[in-house]
Amino acid sequence: MEYQIHGSTMQTLEVRLSPGDRLFSETGCLLSMTPGTNMETHAPGGLGGMLRRAFSGNSIMLNYFEATHDVQTVRFTTRMPGHILAIPLRQYGRMIVQRHAFLCAEDSVDFGVEATLNIGRFLGGNGLVFTYLEGEGTGFISVDGEVVHQDLARGEGILVHPGHIAAFTGDVDYRVQRMQGVTNMFFGGDGLYLVRLTGPGRVWLHSVTIHNLAHVLGDYMRSGRE
Repeated sequence: MEYQIHGSTMQTLEVRLSPGDRLFSETGCLLSMTPGTNMETHAPGGLGGMLRRAFSGNSIMLNYFEATHDVQTVRFTTRMPGHILAIPLRQYGRMIVQRHAFLCAEDSVDFGVEATLNIGRFLGGNGLVFTYLEGEGTGFISVDGEVVHQDLARGEGILVHPGHIAAFTGDVDYRVQRMQGVTNMFFGGDGLYLVRLTGPGRVWLHSVTIHNLAHVLGDYMRSGRE
């Protein structure tokens, strides 16, 4: 499998599949494919997998692509202006990915729901139910806006708004922390909770969130109707 990432602020991913190569993606990410590409849509993991994915907010089904003959090309696009990152899992190991950041991956990559039984984490809002990627292949994620990444030393931590988390390596510990101060919680405009990410490991963050973008656009839409 060979790939290229094109564009600047609204990137696309072009993957060239040789016979025997297989790729899977979330539904709704396909931009184009050559006629010799076979696409199948199904739900891995049976009913249990479907329920876990529905609970996490991901699409229930996945799309699988493979070349029927010769070299075929499949292109994927992002949902927001931003950047596509290739994540070689051989280098990074297990990756935890925010539910909307996953784009596609080689078929050799194991993909599933990273859930937690700690109810406190669910109170943090959007982005606290993640998916995971692990295996020998390459996964691709979509980061909204600019890519902000930070390498955390062992024991080093940062507090992040939940909506800005794109992905982090599996060794990073994540815990919800209540926003300090009643005024901050109810009038600060950044929600009631932050996520504490503690190293060692690497963290990738969105510089833009859909919620903030929708809020800004909503103000313009309302003013246009007045």
